[in-house]
Amino acid sequence: MKKIISGFLLLSSIVMAQEKATLLYFNDSHVIYPVVDKHGERGGVARAKTVIDKARKENKNTLVLQGGDLGGGVLFGAIYHGFPMIEAFNKIPIDISNFGQHEFDFGVTEARNLVDKSNFEWISSNLKESSGESFNRSKEYIVKRFGDLKIGFLGTTDGMSTTIQTTEIHQADIFKSIEENLGKLKKEKVDFIVLLTQSEPELNIEILEKFPEINSILAEEKSEKYSYVTYVGEKPIVSPQGNMGSIVKIEIIKENDGKISQNLSFIPLNNSVESDKELLKLENYYKDKLEKDLGVVIAEAKIKLDSGFGENHHARYEESNVGNLIADAYRNHFKTEIGFMNGGGLRANIDAGEFKLKDAISLLPFSNKVGAFEYTGKTIVEAIEHGVSSVEKKAGRFLQVSGLKYEYKPDNKVGERVLSVTIDDKPIQLDKVYTVALPLYIKNGGDGFEMLKNPVGTVDIASEKVIDSDIFIDYVKEIKELNPKLENRIIVK
Repeated sequence: MKKIISGFLLLSSIVMAQEKATLLYFNDSHVIYPVVDKHGERGGVARAKTVIDKARKENKNTLVLQGGDLGGGVLFGAIYHGFPMIEAFNKIPIDISNFGQHEFDFGVTEARNLVDKSNFEWISSNLKESSGESFNRSKEYIVKRFGDLKIGFLGTTDGMSTTIQTTEIHQADIFKSIEENLGKLKKEKVDFIVLLTQSEPELNIEILEKFPEINSILAEEKSEKYSYVTYVGEKPIVSPQGNMGSIVKIEIIKENDGKISQNLSFIPLNNSVESDKELLKLENYYKDKLEKDLGVVIAEAKIKLDSGFGENHHARYEESNVGNLIADAYRNHFKTEIGFMNGGGLRANIDAGEFKLKDAISLLPFSNKVGAFEYTGKTIVEAIEHGVSSVEKKAGRFLQVSGLKYEYKPDNKVGERVLSVTIDDKPIQLDKVYTVALPLYIKNGGDGFEMLKNPVGTVDIASEKVIDSDIFIDYVKEIKELNPKLENRIIVK
């Protein structure tokens, strides 16, 4: 009997020596309520809370992580700028959030307000104030301790050139920022390091290859339909389904001999998950409010307005009927010869039927400003060439156009892809000055359009409207029936 008791005590000491932490991760939280589209129904903060509450009951050592992009990007963000998500995340509650570029779509002041209204910690290892300090006093790294298990967290943000252009905030080099903060985590003697990223998959792989100290990367979405995990050796790069379609669950275990292991799984946030009652009320409140605020019919769409967003993203490599419509709206408003619209700024597809205010804003949810400027034909061709320079990656820089046509061959090497540019069926004159209406985002050098930063002149008009969706809404109300066609404005050879 005595031996049995001793054996039990020995077993108890082994069990007590083991520490386990549970990490729950989701990202791209654009909408507070579930998204319903051709990929099914998924997401919603009420379902997320149910899953999170269950995990916390199973293991008190549970941390909830949000990977970024809770601000703009879609209609809901365009109207409410991310603040309903902060309200919901405070109620869940979550523990740590990284920054996505969409947190800055409505300006640095709005981004600061999001942080200030949060009851959770924000992390940024590479976003800096103009002074060189971490953005809004966010932590460059965070350490969490669970008994004898210490976990370190880093957070990096890429793609800041795709949001507002400002000198108030600087995206520091990701590799240098990681290296610097890994040194600090080593001094903290952490057992396990997690990196939250808003980066392309190729960059995440490069990061793990360069920094073997990192044990796991929690990345941004790769798909609206699927969750993904890619391994570099035994270390995962995890991308949950977009729009909170799934939650990643990682169990980190430290054995009594110091050995660390991690177990990974995905929890779908579909209609099989019961919604938390309190947060379901919050979801319904905002759903009803959005419909009331933006349910006004302003035109009729005779055909589907198709950008390929969330599907094949074809507005990023070929002519799009809604790209034509919006470029026409800019050109009409400023009475210019040419209109440009970057394909990455088209954020929805609208079915035929009643066209409402919410449809217009869902197409253009970033509240980008638009202006009109004078450029030489040479600069215009350079801009179009830059627009087709990364079509194989479906980069958002691809230009939808009004007032001109162009042909390009994607198989040619970068810089030699544009075959022709014509205006009124005549070759564009390189030394002639043309007027162009375009988003200020690309005019100020966003998406790498450096050649557009210094126009020959500015086109002044009487209208004070400069927000893209406002201009588009006025145009839609004027023409009343939306029936844009593909007109061979862009020919892919």
